[in-house]
Amino acid sequence: MACEFAPLAERVHLTYHGRRDAAEETAAAVTEHGGTPVVHQLTLPDPNPRATSVRRLLGNIAPCDVVVNCAVTNHAAVATVSNAERFKSVIDANVFGAYQVNAVCAQAMAATGGGTVVNVSSILTKRYIVGAIGYITSKAAIEALTRGFAREWGKLGLRFTTVSPGPIRDTGLLDTVPREAVEEIMGGPDYLERLLQPRRVASVIRQLTAPDFSAVNGEVVVVDDGFSL
Repeated sequence: MACEFAPLAERVHLTYHGRRDAAEETAAAVTEHGGTPVVHQLTLPDPNPRATSVRRLLGNIAPCDVVVNCAVTNHAAVATVSNAERFKSVIDANVFGAYQVNAVCAQAMAATGGGTVVNVSSILTKRYIVGAIGYITSKAAIEALTRGFAREWGKLGLRFTTVSPGPIRDTGLLDTVPREAVEEIMGGPDYLERLLQPRRVASVIRQLTAPDFSAVNGEVVVVDDGFSL
């Protein structure tokens, strides 16, 4: 995604939680694609419910007209009482963290004339797999959250959309999903050849933020090569 925006944006701001080296590698790729990267450390959810660190970041880089929220965590766990803490930790990070980002962006962008926020969901909201109840619940909540922000802030020139991708190759998150579950989603044991290239999803996100899609607000856009049908 960062490379998609590199030739278009004045600056591409990258955030990371703990993997500074990976963020620096991405920053180098942004430079190679003609962009100017800036790297920031950001932990979600912000321990302060009012999202002090997120507000500080947006304040320092304003005006910002596009934000892509793809922060995510996952702890594989089946739906039992003994796994309640794991469920809560995923919901806190994925849902409340997304709420903080969206809420701060809404206020900051409204003050500077508008903007676009794209949240990232998952086709697992349509194709449930055992052991991922926290992750799937959080992604379904993000889709509802997106619609809420679009409804409440759209009249001020803000757009909130969700992109719901299928399994993407070369991601750490994919390693947390059992092989047989990925085979089922992708339609057979040859799934490795059919995993989505990251740029195929990133290009959709980039296009959704463009003026040609200015009438799209509050929608969930599925990008999975039809595998959730």
